[in-house]
Amino acid sequence: MKKSIRQLNTLIASAVLCFSFSFPVFAESTVKYSNELTVTPIRVFFAILVVILFVISEIAFEKIREKRVEKRNKKYGKDKE
Repeated sequence: MKKSIRQLNTLIASAVLCFSFSFPVFAESTVKYSNELTVTPIRVFFAILVVILFVISEIAFEKIREKRVEKRNKKYGKDKE
């Protein structure tokens, strides 16, 4: 029962997101922006910042994972002795 309710909620949330993202497509009275200056210095800065933060987070998660694996291996090593 809980699984079916969870799946129904997921389906409804997905449908709502799809429809909410499609509404601006049909709006014709909005201001049209040109595509000439799509790359601005601030966007480049944030793109580089996101890439750097992603790499740092991957390195941090890898170190945390290595420490946990080492700790787990030591724990199982003590049980066998």
